[in-house]
Amino acid sequence: MTDWLEPDMTHSNSTRTIVVTGAAGGMGLSTCQTLAAQGDHVVAIDSAESALRQLAQDSGLIHPLSIDLRAPDLVEQVTGLLTGLPPVAGIVNMAGISSGNTIEQLNDDAWENSFAVNVTPAMRLIRALAPQLRQRGGGSIVNVGSPVGLIGARKPSYAASKGALHGLTMSCARNLGSDGIRVNLLLPGTTITGMTQDWNETRRAEVAQGNFLKRLCTPQEIANVVTFLLSDASSYVTGSVVDMTAGGLWGH
Repeated sequence: MTDWLEPDMTHSNSTRTIVVTGAAGGMGLSTCQTLAAQGDHVVAIDSAESALRQLAQDSGLIHPLSIDLRAPDLVEQVTGLLTGLPPVAGIVNMAGISSGNTIEQLNDDAWENSFAVNVTPAMRLIRALAPQLRQRGGGSIVNVGSPVGLIGARKPSYAASKGALHGLTMSCARNLGSDGIRVNLLLPGTTITGMTQDWNETRRAEVAQGNFLKRLCTPQEIANVVTFLLSDASSYVTGSVVDMTAGGLWGH
């Protein structure tokens, strides 16, 4: 098995800042590290304070913000941290939770919480930071969804919130495209993260059989594609659904 090559780090983007939510998770962690390694300033947002502190210790370009995404002052905290940093060039809305149960066991709190974490913070950050992206001359926004937003899941609350993120993505791409602001949706396949690391080899192999590559995705592979979508190399990519399920989506 051959791992993906690391992104080309020869061209520094030290004059820009990227905002990343869900920064302490497996995919978020790799994304922040990859962006910082190529010279980007990164505002890393998560509720896991200790993990964020370690991230910031590892790179002086990572600026941590420990906050619940449902906090009323989320936007104020983010814009305050951006003061003095290079202009915002991108947003990665990666944070998400899987909350709830089947439709007959689903309660209102789980439903509302799914949207409060998986959709509303993305909307608030895009709405608040779009003027800064416009002033800079454009930028890129990556919303991290899920295949279940298209095919459904056992938990309607999770699937519906990811479906709403899809609609938000396409609408923002339509609204902001004339300003040079690109907005895309990334659909990750099953990825080796903190949760899946606890799976035994048998379970990993069974899940991996659902895609064409017969293996799980790595956080670095997700970070590589996010980095591409944030770069000028993807300058004509917007309003797109980027399928990273290795064919697993078609298996459903």
